[in-house]
Amino acid sequence: MCCMNKLDRIFVFVFLMFSVLGIAQEKVEREHRILKSQFPPIVYHKAALGDHVKKMRYYKEVATEQVVYSTKFKKDRLHYQMFYTEEGTLKSVAFAIKQIDVPDTVYALFETYFNGTFDSWKLVELDQLYPVASKDLETETFSNAFQNLMLPSILYKLVVKGKQDAQKVHQEFWFTAEGKFVSSRDMLPANHDRVLY
Repeated sequence: MCCMNKLDRIFVFVFLMFSVLGIAQEKVEREHRILKSQFPPIVYHKAALGDHVKKMRYYKEVATEQVVYSTKFKKDRLHYQMFYTEEGTLKSVAFAIKQIDVPDTVYALFETYFNGTFDSWKLVELDQLYPVASKDLETETFSNAFQNLMLPSILYKLVVKGKQDAQKVHQEFWFTAEGKFVSSRDMLPANHDRVLY
């Protein structure tokens, strides 16, 4: 059996302490499903969304900067997600789309950006997002989203898995309607905090 000298023990102790501190400072952003009763009061509840709304689910995403609430549902064969503040104010409306729904010139700009950023990449999810610019425009934005209007104010949200410098990455990216990069953030792996049988 190998014996550790005093210097080795100190090194291991210091290494473990810095590892724990590094993990403790990680920005935690995780989405959890919640009950309808835990959701803030909202104007755009299921009855206000009209007919053919299926599988309405409620979520809460806790991040270091803010708490975001969202509803997910299916309506007219599209998968929607609506984002709210803690007070129940609508922030944005999004729905899942496919590559064919994006203009070719815009999608080519996405590809150029990802080819320059990653060694290899794969598109996991693509959403068309209608941000609410102000409280006065909330109703108009809501209406535009459900009409699937192609407006200059929309954003595209892309979830991408890739490799960068031999490291696996999983990130969300936002682009304008013209295909210009807006922002990105790292995603945490899926939450598997449940009992497996």
